[in-house]
Amino acid sequence: MNQDKIILLFILILTPIFILANAGSPMMWFGMLHLVWINAIIGTYENRILNIKFGIANRKWLIILANYVSMFIGLYFIAPHFSAINGNVDFWGGNTRLGDYKLKGFLAGMFFSFIATLIIEFPFYLISLKIKLIGWNLFKPFLVINSISNLIMLMIYLAIVIYESKWN
Repeated sequence: MNQDKIILLFILILTPIFILANAGSPMMWFGMLHLVWINAIIGTYENRILNIKFGIANRKWLIILANYVSMFIGLYFIAPHFSAINGNVDFWGGNTRLGDYKLKGFLAGMFFSFIATLIIEFPFYLISLKIKLIGWNLFKPFLVINSISNLIMLMIYLAIVIYESKWN
């Protein structure tokens, strides 16, 4: 990836942090960017990690599809539900005043979204494999690539909501 593309990617990622217009929350706008474009990028890199690091041939389109399905279910249903149970009834921050966003609920929502991601994406991953693996050799690459991508996305979403959030 050349330097111009990296700079553009960082601008797209950081833009929601600095835009405080009334046309939606930064969390919501980044969520839409994630749903439309970032899932394809994540799926492409997960495919490359599987191929290069683990030497596992797979069907890239299934890895990308798995990311779209799990993101839609995880961030639009699972995360808001568990966030609300833990005190943050406005996961996307569209109705919360600046400074009143509840971080504890956000983190709970993101944790359960990660668990849902593992459950939702595993069948896609299994079908995408061009070779048959068993046991830890099957699960380890899946767990590694999902943990990396989910940790990166958690850090980005956390950077968006941490400004003027409170724990409870």
